[in-house]
Amino acid sequence: MTGKESDLMYARLPRRQGPLPEQTAETNRRLPGPAIGPVAHRHGTGDAAAAHLAALQRSAGNAAVARTLSRTPVQRYAGPAEERDVADTASYDRISQNGKIAVSGRQEAYADAALIDKANGALAALDRVRIRLEAGREVRIDGRMLRRVLPVFATREAAEEARTNPDHEPIAGEDAQTRQNKLASYRQSVVEPPAALGRLLEDVTRLLNARSPDKRAVGEVHQRLLRLALDALGADWAAGNVPVDPTRDTTEYLKTAGKVIGEIVVKYADSRQPESAIRDLLITMPNDCQAGAQRLLGIAGGGGDLQQARPDPAIGENHYVNLSDMNGRWNNHFAAVIMRDGDDSLTFETAADSTSPIGEGKSLGYFALYGRHGTDQSFGADLRRQNAGGGG
Repeated sequence: MTGKESDLMYARLPRRQGPLPEQTAETNRRLPGPAIGPVAHRHGTGDAAAAHLAALQRSAGNAAVARTLSRTPVQRYAGPAEERDVADTASYDRISQNGKIAVSGRQEAYADAALIDKANGALAALDRVRIRLEAGREVRIDGRMLRRVLPVFATREAAEEARTNPDHEPIAGEDAQTRQNKLASYRQSVVEPPAALGRLLEDVTRLLNARSPDKRAVGEVHQRLLRLALDALGADWAAGNVPVDPTRDTTEYLKTAGKVIGEIVVKYADSRQPESAIRDLLITMPNDCQAGAQRLLGIAGGGGDLQQARPDPAIGENHYVNLSDMNGRWNNHFAAVIMRDGDDSLTFETAADSTSPIGEGKSLGYFALYGRHGTDQSFGADLRRQNAGGGG
């Protein structure tokens, strides 16, 4: 989804894409919880409110009442006819019409084991698709036994084709210890500043020691610094801290560049806290919705088939919506479909956030569940609500 935020001061900074699934324009994208559509029950006052809570308790159980009182919205794609089973072992924020897919928070999805098998068959039938789904721990949700859904790369080669580090990615068939070792290695790696910062500082020092710094060389330093600042601390920080014109006063620019490099090093570890705190080895996703869909589905860059707005995309295809007709925050959005339950589709996707310092990370990917095309729970309707500024 192409952002319509105010243009940055550098023409070469890439435009970000994608909605921020659980935020308004003012909040940080790492708030918990998925994009939530319109609440199925209206909140009332007095007798109306009491009647509403009683009805909610009968239909969805005490957990739903507690969420209502705490003002945490829950969208049910299908309201059960009887009280939720007290034996449930996991909660959810969205559940499919047939009750065979549920999403809890941003990074947990659960599904019927047969649906996971069916999805894997569909994904494996498409040579271009790079991922498979593993069935994780078993939980009871709304009276059904469901399994944790874990997207993984089909092979090590698939992870390499996706331009990720296979030593930090989940790959089908690995044992639990291998996954834990990869997770520990990844957590350590994300807090270490890029070695390229040290090399850049060496070049800045060398140019400062020259009597008359070469403007072309200073220009190259500027481009490297801009890219490193963008990747390390995000577009907004880069725009606000990297000097605009490296050639007006090359010596002064180089002095400032040295200070900026020092600031990046100091801030880097803290900026990676969401990554160092992850508990599961999920697929690393880019801070860009289209690139995220391409990474999973293996569709060539430049849009292509990704930009087809399919009413009901199949497993291994993607949702797409063009939002350029709106005076909103984004121009479009892409989401890879990894499973279906009747008219409902489960996606694993990512969303651009120019305020995030993380260019790629495991905290960026999230699950979302969308309803039938043409309804207010569809992908298009959900994204239009978000783009209008309501955050879902």
